[in-house]
Amino acid sequence: MEQFFHIPTLMFCLSAACIIISAFLTLLWVWDRSSRALLYWTWGFWLGCIGLALLGLREVGPPTLSLGLGNAFSLWSLGLIWLGCRAFNEGDADAPSAFALAGGLVWFTLFASWGHFAENLNTRMVVASVFYAGYSFLIAHAVWRGFRHEPLPARRLAAVAFGMHGLFYVVRVPVLYVFPISLNGGYPNLWLGVVTFEYFIQALFGALAIFAMVHERLTLRYKAASEIDFLTGIRNRRAFLAAIVSSRCRSGGDRAGATLALLDADHFKSINDTHGHGAGDVVLTDLTEKVATRLPHGAIFGRVGGEEFAIYLPPDVASGDVALLEQIRIDIGTMAVRHGQASIRLSVSIGRCALPSGHVDMQMALAAADRALYASKKAGRNRVTTSAFDPGFEPSKRDRPVDLAAENLPPSAA
Repeated sequence: MEQFFHIPTLMFCLSAACIIISAFLTLLWVWDRSSRALLYWTWGFWLGCIGLALLGLREVGPPTLSLGLGNAFSLWSLGLIWLGCRAFNEGDADAPSAFALAGGLVWFTLFASWGHFAENLNTRMVVASVFYAGYSFLIAHAVWRGFRHEPLPARRLAAVAFGMHGLFYVVRVPVLYVFPISLNGGYPNLWLGVVTFEYFIQALFGALAIFAMVHERLTLRYKAASEIDFLTGIRNRRAFLAAIVSSRCRSGGDRAGATLALLDADHFKSINDTHGHGAGDVVLTDLTEKVATRLPHGAIFGRVGGEEFAIYLPPDVASGDVALLEQIRIDIGTMAVRHGQASIRLSVSIGRCALPSGHVDMQMALAAADRALYASKKAGRNRVTTSAFDPGFEPSKRDRPVDLAAENLPPSAA
């Protein structure tokens, strides 16, 4: 049974697998050289490839090269992976690089200067187990620590993989005293062969989990960039409409009583013309913050045009929506937006419609709210107007069609 596990062959196989992962991480780092996490991981995995290849030469190479430097490179690899995990968390303080590299340096110093250590396989295994377990637990802790702030699914996989990796090294220490090991032409005792193969699986699993973490973060950030308005930080038109659809698909979400409102900054063009577009941006961001602080939990808020915003209140939070919209109008009317030496006063016009139960054509819903908004402006602005939802109404040019794929819309008339 021992013949199934040949340690040098396992080392070369794991090294080859890590080369593939290292190549992909290198490409990611070349694409984003500002990422310290990718830099640490790229160097860490390449050092791991070298270390594993050197360990695979244990039967034919000089011991100082294969066992001394091989384990040193492998420990430096884990230390750099730990630094990468800390950097990936972004909120963590910089970890000491000297500590990350100390394990490999201590190992090589012991191997090169202490004859008993270099010659006694079981002693080396105990010391190596302590070092590998320590760094594996540090990596698992760093990955799990970041999960609280960024719950990427791959973080769990990486934490479990490296945590189990460290645990198996811990368990290996007492087993070594009960069943001392020996190698015969690269073939170990059966239990060590099984454990070494397990290391192979866990190390590969952990490496793939780290690569998956990078991919998941990039995917989420691209998704957020496509859904969030770059200026105000709230949903853009596409994400706003998608959120309404999702809300109405939930149990009870399509009951009667939901409210859709459009909010438009009055005379916004004159603000831009008088104070500049920078002032206009400040006005929009301050307006966004003021509205967001008033909205109840569960409300959906988005920017659907240049100075036009939309609010959706699901049935369970729409009670008292007219009073809420009036309060928002009053709050904005009392704002004094500071830009340079200027103090800019602002008002908003709001159009509202109540939605029926069941399926609602959002083009018709926005058309109804837009009619109410237009009525507010025609009546002198700075007011809230309600319009009935009419499923048979044919939108005019004023009632802009809804394009779920639209990302950039022209500003509404001031």
